Formats: sequence, structure tokens, C-alpha cells
Amino acid sequence: METLNKTWFIDIDGTFLKHHSNLTLDNLVREKDSHLKEIPIPNSIEFLKKIPEEDIIVITTARLSCHKKHTVKTLEHLGIRYDHILFDVTSGPRVLVNDIKPPGTVGNKDPITTAYAVNLIRDEGISLDTQFITD
Repeated sequence: METLNKTWFIDIDGTFLKHHSNLTLDNLVREKDSHLKEIPIPNSIEFLKKIPEEDIIVITTARLSCHKKHTVKTLEHLGIRYDHILFDVTSGPRVLVNDIKPPGTVGNKDPITTAYAVNLIRDEGISLDTQFITD
């Protein structure tokens, strides 16, 4: 069976960096070396660094576009790899809709589920033993 790489949609605040509101960020970005004042969540950072290079990482955030320079500098400082980043995403629920791969689509015998969701407790990060189903 053909190997299917994943595309990860990962939020920033409360997921791999301690949560900041846009108001807090407005004040933070005015400070010198503001990117050094972001607080990473260690287990999440370690988890992110274990995502295979072949996978795509799309970072989503309710951070405003005006915080882009600060945010990108923070990600670079922490060594967070990503392929795309979407700013100005609402703080409301995010919904991923995808199709199931029917048998035979990619050499598979059974249907392959292609959408998953993980809800984390804010600022606790991603557990290193979190299992994501892979078909």
C-alpha cells in the first residue's frame, strides 16, 4: 500500500506556546526581543519536532496579521518547522472536512479515514504519547 503523508493543522496559542490574546500581543511586540518572551510548552515543541519531514505543517492562529513578524521570529527562534501559516483565523471552533479514501484508491484494501481532531487543555500541550491513527 502507498504511504500517505499527513497534513497537520496546528494552532499556536495554548497548544505549543502559552496562550496570548491579541491585546497581550499588541503590548508584547513593542518590547525589545519580544520573540524571546514567548513561553513554549516543552512537550508540544518536542512533539512538533518529531513530525516527519515529509508531512506538511499548516499553522493556524487567531493572531492578527500585524503580529506576523513577531510570530515568525518566535517560530524560527524555537526551531518550529512549518510549511504554511494562516493568521486572522477566528477564535471559534475550527472544522476540518475531508473525504474517506475508498478501497483501491491508494492500494488500500479498506477505506481510509482522512480527518481527525484533537482538543487539548489550554497551555498543557501535546502529550508525547498521543497516538494519531494512521491508515
